Amino acid sequence: MRYPYKGKPKNNSDGGQKRKDASEIRNFENYLRRLECFSDTDLRELVKPQGYADRLASFLKNHTKGIKTTQLRKFFNEIKSATQKAKSGNWDEAKANLWRIYPIIAYSVARDLMPKEFGEMMNLVLEKVENCPNEEKLKNSFDRLNDFITALYAYFRKYAGG
Repeated sequence: MRYPYKGKPKNNSDGGQKRKDASEIRNFENYLRRLECFSDTDLRELVKPQGYADRLASFLKNHTKGIKTTQLRKFFNEIKSATQKAKSGNWDEAKANLWRIYPIIAYSVARDLMPKEFGEMMNLVLEKVENCPNEEKLKNSFDRLNDFITALYAYFRKYAGG
């Protein structure tokens, strides 16, 4: 039997952990798809221990290659900047900051710096923020996104040991 990579087949000794963790991403995506926009998410479910941010951070840390703090920091910085612009009512610049995240995701996935599943999920999150039907929901979505990415980054640092 020929294998598409060099060497012998690797023994998947994670006991199905990768599949289980990726299912956490799919669960979150399914949750998001039922909502009109990101402001409709339940803040407690996003940020509590064993909530979505915690479980997603665990997935990121346990991914075979693992995502680096630098990759998350790039999202964190752009989202913080977008949130500040949204608070001042500068919607065009706030959305432009969100749009800058799409190429960061594409690059990170292409370079295998981030799991593809996580990149797809982040694209969905950004779509749920920018496609809100009115200004109030848009502002609340930016705030909720800020809370989510802050929690995700904090939990990731917890799992990364720093």
